Amino acid sequence: MSTADTSRDLTDPSSESAKTTATTTGDDARLRALESDLVRSRFNVLSTVVKYMSQPRWWVELLLIGGLYAIYSAIRNSVGEVADKAFANGYELLRIEDAWHIALERPLNDWVHHTPIVADVVALQYATLHFIVTPGVLIWLFFRRKQHYRKVSAVLILTTVLALIGFYWYPTAPPRLLTTEGFVDIMSQTASWGWWPESGTPGSDAISNQYAAMPSLHCAWAAWCGLTLFFLARRMWVRILGLIYPFTTFFVVMGSGNHFILDVLAGLATLAAGASIAFGVRWLWIARVRRRRAGAATLE
Repeated sequence: MSTADTSRDLTDPSSESAKTTATTTGDDARLRALESDLVRSRFNVLSTVVKYMSQPRWWVELLLIGGLYAIYSAIRNSVGEVADKAFANGYELLRIEDAWHIALERPLNDWVHHTPIVADVVALQYATLHFIVTPGVLIWLFFRRKQHYRKVSAVLILTTVLALIGFYWYPTAPPRLLTTEGFVDIMSQTASWGWWPESGTPGSDAISNQYAAMPSLHCAWAAWCGLTLFFLARRMWVRILGLIYPFTTFFVVMGSGNHFILDVLAGLATLAAGASIAFGVRWLWIARVRRRRAGAATLE
């Protein structure tokens, strides 16, 4: 092909060479414009961090969960001398429930106390499953449903953070400590054969906050596990167990005298709030990315 032919191809809008050159030049220009816009803003840094964190890495997760648990334990167990306030709040909650005729923990605790085999099962579940099922579901999510791990685990983290605020601002004595109201401490009743202290925690009572009852993190975590399994598991029997597990937890925490029904409801409300924040922030982020992409498209 002659030089004249080449020049004619480049200047002729209908020629393939001209189209390819124009397309390449246009793409490069749009890419440079978009990169320039991102550099001028802080969007590039934030997007890089979000993109990196959206891909779960086992060592990052261990560090994140370990750090969050350390903060959780420090706040949960270091609220200061709040016994008087906690008992006042506990009696106030019970007064409200009695006035509304919803104090379901009263008959449940009495029945569990007078049914030894049920008391044993209740104590065993309270002392174990809370600390096994939740980590188990997190591990299952990480390895089997990794595409959902980040957004679903964010709900659990935010729920826990919100619960910590509740523990700090509204310390509450559980029913089992309100001995004048006829409640029985099932964990203490079964401690002769169990390995747990009276509080049912895996550690000593000396390092556990007895007044971290409102909201019930036991119930919030159980509901998170149940919903996660129900929506993401494939086997029907696993999904059914996922639905059953939270309700058994609700029964156990009230039957053992560790929570009021208002604690349970507050725990579910806390989970709903955590989910709303997690998915709301995700929706806002996606909307922001789409707006920026739409803005970049107008440069064409």
